[in-house]
Amino acid sequence: MDGRYRHRLWWACRQKWKTPNLGAVGYVSPAFVKIDGDDHLVMITASDRRGGQMGNVVGIDPVNGNILWIYDNWNCHIPVPSAVDAGDNKVLITGGYELGATMIKVSKNTSGDYSTEELFTTEEFGGHTKPAILYKGYFYSQYGTNSRRDGLVCMSTDGEIMWKTKSDPAFDKGSMILVGDLILATDGSNTLYLIEPDPSGFKSLASSELLLSSTPVDEESMEARFEGATQYWAPIALADGRLLIRNKNSMLCVRVAE
Repeated sequence: MDGRYRHRLWWACRQKWKTPNLGAVGYVSPAFVKIDGDDHLVMITASDRRGGQMGNVVGIDPVNGNILWIYDNWNCHIPVPSAVDAGDNKVLITGGYELGATMIKVSKNTSGDYSTEELFTTEEFGGHTKPAILYKGYFYSQYGTNSRRDGLVCMSTDGEIMWKTKSDPAFDKGSMILVGDLILATDGSNTLYLIEPDPSGFKSLASSELLLSSTPVDEESMEARFEGATQYWAPIALADGRLLIRNKNSMLCVRVAE
């Protein structure tokens, strides 16, 4: 690499700030939420079952890395999904096998600092690998874990469970994105669904089986027990009417017609 470009790359990638240790490590990526109109960068850490240490949900100033607030009662030893901005200074945290979801509210005090309040915790709504989708006051999430099969679940922002598909149809660690007023969702196995988000019930508008696997699976393997033949867990991405979708064996670019 030319020295001029190497210098520019170094300059562009210089560290701007660094937080202290926030807690035990999970798989979570940071996410932005709006608190009183300002961006807060939210990071989630893992609880420690052996040591009895609860996980943290931490609000960070994205400009300077200062810790703005901490909610320290998150019980999830392997957190994966990012935080979801629930509006009105509320943050939904999901993830971790059968440990459900927690809604917290962040408030700015007269002194200028912040405090957090737990609004509710439920084991009836969660998400193993992907964050929930919020649409018109309702959350949608795939709540399939190693031992729980609730399928696609709809929950109000107040924590009321509206419906669960369970095994009809089954959704297990697939990926979902909101496209306009519709949800594109994989089911964690081999099917892509076009769904109309509606709190009154599950409404599938269309479906298609994609990425069927011809690879044999050992019935005694970890894959057969938890993952199925395709392990259709990867995030999906849509751009210019083209959907990028894959499992562990292959990847497709699919034209999504209006």
